[in-house]
Amino acid sequence: MPKQISSSLTVLSVSDVARSRAYYRDVLGFDVTDWWAQRDGLSGLALKLHQSPDPGRIFPNPPEPGSELGIDVSAYVDTWAALDSLYEEFRSKGAVIAMEPTIYADGGPWKEFVVEDPDGYHLAFGGVDGSRAHCSIDPHIRSVFVWVRDLNRAVERYAKLLGLEVRGQDRYDHLHVFRLDNGSEMILDSNGMEDAPVPDKGPVLFKLSTYDIDQAAKEAQEIGFDIVYGIQRLPQVSFFNIRDVDGNTIMICQDHTGVGS
Repeated sequence: MPKQISSSLTVLSVSDVARSRAYYRDVLGFDVTDWWAQRDGLSGLALKLHQSPDPGRIFPNPPEPGSELGIDVSAYVDTWAALDSLYEEFRSKGAVIAMEPTIYADGGPWKEFVVEDPDGYHLAFGGVDGSRAHCSIDPHIRSVFVWVRDLNRAVERYAKLLGLEVRGQDRYDHLHVFRLDNGSEMILDSNGMEDAPVPDKGPVLFKLSTYDIDQAAKEAQEIGFDIVYGIQRLPQVSFFNIRDVDGNTIMICQDHTGVGS
């Protein structure tokens, strides 16, 4: 069966939500909005920071029997090199380190450190030094680049297509970064594109998902994208390709839940 739950968030009740948002944003490098705080997307480490009606009643988890620290949130990191890099980033920005990196022989071995937030919540970061430790390339697509000629126009259209907010902090001169829910980024880049010719055709750059293929096609056309070849309907999947004014082609796809399961 196709995946139905795409992410989850841990809710932390905090004494001062403005202080907590600043700490998670400026010290721990989270992308913080009024709705959530997330690091590496909603499928990475994602939290909801809720203002407690009684700031004096904040209850972090107590330690397990035999442990010195209670853990409120645990995050997995793929390799020790990435874990060490994360530790150095947090430490250099003034994070409160509740437990220095520690190796547990019976966990694979397992290496872990713990960060404390302003309310005493403990966030544990750990992992095993997996079979890919010899490889310096992370097998995740972090970002895709989309070349555009008019950055403002492209940002407006792609924001509508993705249902995302246009935020000033995501603009970097000739670049605009859309931070997607799964932790990847779509980067619109207009550098040197003013006089570049629009290609007649090109390959699909990447795929986006939808739960309603017909509504998605209607919305894409209303926003200003051209549909290439129309909707293709197969037993397990339906899809269509859209093309923007800069010649970029993107697939929109709907998996049919339960088919073939």
